[in-house]
Amino acid sequence: MNAIEFRTTLTAAVNGNNDALANIIELYIPLINSRSYVDGELDEDLRQYILLHIIKNISKFSL
Repeated sequence: MNAIEFRTTLTAAVNGNNDALANIIELYIPLINSRSYVDGELDEDLRQYILLHIIKNISKFSL
């Protein structure tokens, strides 16, 4: 995904497009997963917490 495609997708996600939001999450899932480890083990609750906050707050993102 190039910069123009990313900005278009992000704008659509901020404006409530669920497919665009899914694309953004898919793009960032490796980073989300890497930040979801506690004491060397994947914490699924933490992973879901991060995802929930992304979904809940993406509409507040300022472009």
